[in-house]
Amino acid sequence: MIEGLTVSSDVVEIEAPAALVWDVLVDFANYGKWNTFCPVAEAELVLDTPIRMQVDLGFGLQEQVEYICLIEPGYRVAWRMENRPEDPIHAVRTQTIEPLGKNCCSYVSVDEFGGPGAEEMMGALGKPVETGFNRCAYDLKAYCEKRFAAMRMRCSGPDRGVM
Repeated sequence: MIEGLTVSSDVVEIEAPAALVWDVLVDFANYGKWNTFCPVAEAELVLDTPIRMQVDLGFGLQEQVEYICLIEPGYRVAWRMENRPEDPIHAVRTQTIEPLGKNCCSYVSVDEFGGPGAEEMMGALGKPVETGFNRCAYDLKAYCEKRFAAMRMRCSGPDRGVM
């Protein structure tokens, strides 16, 4: 974690099990199915490996490469910019899933910025980053709730138990 300025999504409650939300969040190859903020992500869920993304801060898709720096399976994943000491901006984005019950959880995304250029960057891009994080959060909610509803329908449908 770095000290400095933060941008956060809303805390979004998702009517789906935390395990399902986690599986969607770390299934980078399928981001295009649900994530309008970051429709392209290529990565392996392995510490210190790159995540190659295309993000939309309202100016069209931009290439971005960050590095996975925290994995708490089922609960939290984070990635960071390269964050060399001489870089004017340092950033770590942490996405957290909190179980609220068997079939409900919350999700929030927080980006912490530091470095001598962080305040200027926040002035220019803080609001677009917040908007993008909220798009991601609400996209995740909609997609996971739809998947969970479909799973429940299959389990309680008329063909249940029929081989």
